[in-house]
Amino acid sequence: MKGRPQGCAFGFGPLNQCPSTRAGRRSASFDKCQPKSNQMLPRRLDPLLCDPAALVAAASTQRHLRELHAHLLVSGRLASRSHHAAVLASLASSDDRHLSYARLLLPRRPDTLLVHNSLLRALARGRRPHLAFGAFRDLPLAPDNYSFTFLVRAATALAASTPVVAPGLDANLIAGSVHASALRRGHATDTHVQSGVVSMYAAAGDVGAARTAFAEIASPDVVCVTAMVGALATGGEVDAARELFDGTPQRDHVAWNAMIAGYVHVGRSREALKVFDEMQYAGAPVGEATLVSVLTACAQLGALERGIWAHSYVCNRGMRVSVTLGTALVDMYSKCGAVAAAMDVFESMGERNVYTWTSAVSGLAMNGMGRQCLELFNRMGRAGVEPNSVTFVAVLRGCSVAGLVDEGRACFDSIKSKHGIDPWLEHYGCTVDLYGRAGRFDDAISFINAMPVEPHEGVWGALLNASRIHKNVELGKYAMNKLVAIESKNDAAHVLLSNIYAESQNWKGVSNVRNMMKANGVKKLPGCSAIEFDGKVHEFFVGGKTHPRYKEIEMMLAEITQRLRIQGYVANTKEVMFDIEEEEKEGAISLHSEKLALAFGLIALPEGMEIRIVKNLRVCKDCHDYTKLVSKVFNREIVMRDRNRFHHFKDGACSCKDYW
Repeated sequence: MKGRPQGCAFGFGPLNQCPSTRAGRRSASFDKCQPKSNQMLPRRLDPLLCDPAALVAAASTQRHLRELHAHLLVSGRLASRSHHAAVLASLASSDDRHLSYARLLLPRRPDTLLVHNSLLRALARGRRPHLAFGAFRDLPLAPDNYSFTFLVRAATALAASTPVVAPGLDANLIAGSVHASALRRGHATDTHVQSGVVSMYAAAGDVGAARTAFAEIASPDVVCVTAMVGALATGGEVDAARELFDGTPQRDHVAWNAMIAGYVHVGRSREALKVFDEMQYAGAPVGEATLVSVLTACAQLGALERGIWAHSYVCNRGMRVSVTLGTALVDMYSKCGAVAAAMDVFESMGERNVYTWTSAVSGLAMNGMGRQCLELFNRMGRAGVEPNSVTFVAVLRGCSVAGLVDEGRACFDSIKSKHGIDPWLEHYGCTVDLYGRAGRFDDAISFINAMPVEPHEGVWGALLNASRIHKNVELGKYAMNKLVAIESKNDAAHVLLSNIYAESQNWKGVSNVRNMMKANGVKKLPGCSAIEFDGKVHEFFVGGKTHPRYKEIEMMLAEITQRLRIQGYVANTKEVMFDIEEEEKEGAISLHSEKLALAFGLIALPEGMEIRIVKNLRVCKDCHDYTKLVSKVFNREIVMRDRNRFHHFKDGACSCKDYW
């Protein structure tokens, strides 16, 4: 008889070749693994005997697996195709321990794809989804709609894990190939395949292809609509995603999560938190993915109250703080200026990865704790965690804000020599900033000239900022010219150079900068400061008088000015961009957004409570001096996050030591 000999359901060949039998009878070795009762099997497996898949998955060694396999064979537990398929899927899902054994169990001449599709599904869901492509190529029969459903899922998992899956091969190419194959085989119109294709293109970042695939679906179900919402949101088209989302009567937690994550992705964090509130009101289940997005939104806004609420939600519901969730908590607390809380979460985590360490290192750096940042980085090395490129950006910034020049340069040199990482442009920019802040301009220029890549805007911006700190007009002009040649509409750069001219009373230079801005169509971004109170974020724009409590704010501003003048405060008007009378200059800077937010904080927040302000621009010299003195006169701790870093004001001093 040609073909596979009869007798072994798993394709080992004739019964006399089956690892569990000899010529159709039980051998002595088989007698050992198939007793008349189950007493010879480990007691811990007794409850699993009703589930063959769970039984083989519990096998710890190949020998143990063969014994269990033999038991299932002789007991007839594998007679049905469904049990056969379940066992195969269980083996394929066992983190490569039993994958090779699973392949041996595949029938060579099947009359159905059920078992082979089970292998495909298990591989697509596993940690190495690329293995599903090989299994798909080896299918002994023509693939059906289930085969393509699992293949699409594997392509989606692959695209979601990394945009480049192999040299010269990217996620978009794989997605297109899988879709083309489904079209060619006539399975592209299956509803499950269609939904999967939309998700696949979304994971690959091809929103256009996702739109096209979605448009071809006559009656998209909730899964497909959710996939399209996710595709649009991930691709930055949040308004289109919201329109589709609002038109969907049935929304599962996946759709809610996609919408929240989409708003966070484009920086519209207030809308993200609003959608989260709606999600809770709708009674949708809140899981880890939701909370990670919520914490990210809180970090972007500096909304500590909401962030603390999210942390309490995790604790009150007994949720496990995974690496991902713990890292999001560390990042949120750090970006809200609550460094102690961030480090408490970090130290309490049982498991940390490179992203967790990097978030903690970055948090210390942005809060001006340079030495602690460097210490944590060294501790990271002792823990055997290899830093990545983002880690080095963080530690270089930490060294820069603390003036640790030699330590920072040694760190830069180790990026390539010790860790084998090619430096990013950001690493070069941070090192120029390191030298420039310390006033070591010769070293900064030498470093720039020795760069193996063309200096980018970050390098010249760092040099321009250093010129402002040390009032070096000529170097500032040089850096500005280089910067404008690369990025002609950089509003911050124009303002920095104007400030340099203004501080030296060079009003012609200020005028030239203003004319340059007009010629290049550059508009100065208006200053905006935000402060959280009673679960709501209050925004203040420079000169703004529209806040409902503005009358009280105006009275508080007058009181602040009066009390500060008693302490010797004189407004620093050197950075005012206009050649106007001194009294007018004082009026212009008195309504800077951070001063309005600070006054609101003093009238709205309970006495003794820390005031937290987030500003979209770099804090000016006068507002910095003003806030330092307020912290002393009103005995309040004030935390201000500006465009570059955090400032912690207490007792008339700032954590930046006037070095920002």
